Amino acid sequence: MMKTPRERLSINAYLVFFLIHTAQIGLGIVGVQRVIFVEARQDAWIAVLISGLWIHLVVFVICQTLKQTEHDNIFSLHTFVYGRIFGWIANGAVVVYFLMAYTSILLGYVEMVSTWMYPDLSLWGAALILIVLTVYALYGGGFRLVAGVSFLTFFMTIWIVIVAFQPLKYAEWIHLLPILEATPKQMANGVLKTAYTMLGFEVLYIIYPFVKEKERVHRYAQFGVLLTTFLVAVVTVIAIAFFSPKQLDVTIWASLSMVKVVKFPFAERFEHLLIPLWILVILPNLLMFMWAMTRGGKELFRVKQKYLLFVFAFLSYVVAIMFEKRATINEFTDQVGYYGFGLSFVYPFILYVLVRIKKWAKGSAK
Repeated sequence: MMKTPRERLSINAYLVFFLIHTAQIGLGIVGVQRVIFVEARQDAWIAVLISGLWIHLVVFVICQTLKQTEHDNIFSLHTFVYGRIFGWIANGAVVVYFLMAYTSILLGYVEMVSTWMYPDLSLWGAALILIVLTVYALYGGGFRLVAGVSFLTFFMTIWIVIVAFQPLKYAEWIHLLPILEATPKQMANGVLKTAYTMLGFEVLYIIYPFVKEKERVHRYAQFGVLLTTFLVAVVTVIAIAFFSPKQLDVTIWASLSMVKVVKFPFAERFEHLLIPLWILVILPNLLMFMWAMTRGGKELFRVKQKYLLFVFAFLSYVVAIMFEKRATINEFTDQVGYYGFGLSFVYPFILYVLVRIKKWAKGSAK
């Protein structure tokens, strides 16, 4: 029997681990330490753990929501809950979010390269290269390619974690004390600032229909979140111990600044090797978010994804070249973080309740 398009795109459940983890790990982990430390001080690592625990709960809620009805993605759920018109608007908001997330990663990487390696690098040229790479990969590959890239880049870059431990020889553990000194407001702000780094797990709403063993999706998604939380917490602890409080307050790219102490015979400036390699870390992000927005666009406009790929690539490029200064890029990134916090950390609980109510109302009407 001939397979349907969805069956041909289906992946094994274990790949959900790589998809969720690589969707979360991107540029944020390079400089998240400072932004959390500014809010929660030496308790920043606790804010990361709280954020991770919250995400574990959200992932559970997302999986439970998707199991409630035959509507197995966020776009069909919106139509089910809100109706055709308001569901279309809600789906549009999701697509806009993925467009913003994709563009923010694009801008962040170009800014990192221009700051640390090539000061004269033009934004329009670098952004164009990354967008063309995304379009080229997705046009012929689709979702299975996204899964494959996530799998391969995970094993190609996981060794970087070992390098992150090298600065520990210069650590001053007294910087972590006193513990639990942050006020509830400071801790909440720290959790909020962690949001941008930990975003990405919300793609579960979209990839769920394409996983073969649905009963294993939740397990592997939780493992992916667990690894992300562990890595972000570790780099945060190392940064707090490595820098003095005054240094960390002003160190924008904390992870890159720390690896400057790493020396190899073949690379005296290891950060100059790490930055080009980091494209392997953000590539799954770029591919996943672009694929997600084209998938949403297909639901909105009933147009093939391969055509929408060029439309959204053009829109992202237009948005990206509007930002020239670091301050405006940071402001845009913050807005993406706030938008993502509401959509990913809060909205899943609301949607779960609405789906239950709608399901109950339909059952009562029969």
